[in-house]
Amino acid sequence: MKNRSPLTITISLAILAATSLPIVAQQSKRYPTENQLQQLMNQFRNFVDSPPEGSRGFYLRDTRNAAQSQKLIAFVRAWLPVNPDVVPFLGQWTALEETMNIYPSTIKGQVCIIETFIPPSDEIGISFAKGTISGKHIRTSERTILVLKGNYLGVAFINTSNDRPGIYEYAWPKPLRNLAELMRGIPQVDRNRFLQQFKEAGCTESLPKQR
Repeated sequence: MKNRSPLTITISLAILAATSLPIVAQQSKRYPTENQLQQLMNQFRNFVDSPPEGSRGFYLRDTRNAAQSQKLIAFVRAWLPVNPDVVPFLGQWTALEETMNIYPSTIKGQVCIIETFIPPSDEIGISFAKGTISGKHIRTSERTILVLKGNYLGVAFINTSNDRPGIYEYAWPKPLRNLAELMRGIPQVDRNRFLQQFKEAGCTESLPKQR
């Protein structure tokens, strides 16, 4: 997880974003412990069962149209025989300021994660990570743990500024974005690096090849 700049649309939304988003100056140095993960899972379940109203109300409403839902379902079904454990996580997940795009890999139990966000002035607004299935969760190369409940995705992490656990919520997965579109506007050197990492991890934005 990266630092996020508060939204500037309204003062109230900026305050909410600043107080609710994970404040992680660097990549986490460790994963949450099992006890911490269980506590975060309970917090996540409570969020899913009763999402907050107000400016975070989009968590309550599924804004996907029928075509988007059908496209994602078809993509997931195609990958089910190839990489079954990862398919519940696939898609573009949305939060307040960012998206998390989870792509399948031809290597069983693995995924690629491309996150877009509003960057601090010294960063680009995109990051890459690899993920590996661990039980019912995904452990990422950024030392976060991805958990699922229905149409909600939780990202469990350790805040590097105070070593405390936290969880951040995404919702309503949509079809994956085209890589070229996703990386539009970032420097060529960064684009090449992400694409190389993506390729080396066996990841793809396409349907699996017919056997």
